[in-house]
Amino acid sequence: MSLVFDQEEEQFDSDTMVMERRRGMRIPQNRPVKVFEPTSARYLGGQTQDVSSSGLRVQLPISAALKPGKLINVHVGLSNQGQSLANRRQMIPARVVWVNRSHGLPRMLTAGVEFLAAISAHVDAA
Repeated sequence: MSLVFDQEEEQFDSDTMVMERRRGMRIPQNRPVKVFEPTSARYLGGQTQDVSSSGLRVQLPISAALKPGKLINVHVGLSNQGQSLANRRQMIPARVVWVNRSHGLPRMLTAGVEFLAAISAHVDAA
């Protein structure tokens, strides 16, 4: 398993073609993820690409109606074998930070999400 450490400044992520703004340790992991998008009242299945204590990079279907600033709920599965995911009451509130829609094949959406608990912890510390 390889770990990636971000420096204090922003870094360009060539995989997603966006500026990476997370600080601290990221762990590349492919785990099943379930996202609840409240506006459309839809659950979406996807995969994590990496995780950190403050958020995730996730890959979802291109049809997902996500945009930066949108509030969602997420749950990361415990195994790669498709172990059942949590219901909505067990999901973690998060905010979409960035979205990249792939125009190649396969057509997928990659998004960076920040856990709201991490945001409030940062504000409380200031």
